[in-house]
Amino acid sequence: MRVQVTSVAVASFSLGALCAALAACSPYNPDLGATPYLCAEQEPRCPADYACVDSAGREVCVASGVTIVDAGPDSPTGFQCAMDGMLEPNDAIDASYQTDVGVGAQRRVFGPLSICPDGDKDHFQINIMSANRGIEVITQWDSGQPISCAILNSAGTAIANGSPMGQNAIRACATNLPISQYYAVAFSPKSLRNNYRIEMRVVDNCL
Repeated sequence: MRVQVTSVAVASFSLGALCAALAACSPYNPDLGATPYLCAEQEPRCPADYACVDSAGREVCVASGVTIVDAGPDSPTGFQCAMDGMLEPNDAIDASYQTDVGVGAQRRVFGPLSICPDGDKDHFQINIMSANRGIEVITQWDSGQPISCAILNSAGTAIANGSPMGQNAIRACATNLPISQYYAVAFSPKSLRNNYRIEMRVVDNCL
């Protein structure tokens, strides 16, 4: 997630008041970048070309055309989502994070990541380059809501669903796969947020 709420907006609006009094400068920096800032309590709530949107319980100013991915802290509960913006957006297979599993690496572990906001799904692309190999995906979390996983084929159909693997871990495994593109997906069965780690590896069989 990339939300980095700061006090810059407050400073901007204070500057706006000063500028209005002097009538000699623009109240807003014309380009504050894509990083969202807290909305002001009164109009104008955001600088020109910025919109005030809800992001995980906080109202933030976002530049026009910019989408917030996997937003930050959940103010009603105090839950802090892990910062995984470097892998986002990966909410669908056509925007999946492209790993080198199956191409240059046999195994990769990513985390901490987050299912955040509620209902989020994280997709990871895996390429099987040799016929009759398999894929194993394991999600793990420290506490809270389970984070499940599944393996999808190139059409997005699940070919292996996760099942519990000890405490705070879920595993999906598929073998005898043809050469193709596949996807690992991590999600919350209850559509609630949590932080997690995901392991993906190429295997010969599912023991």
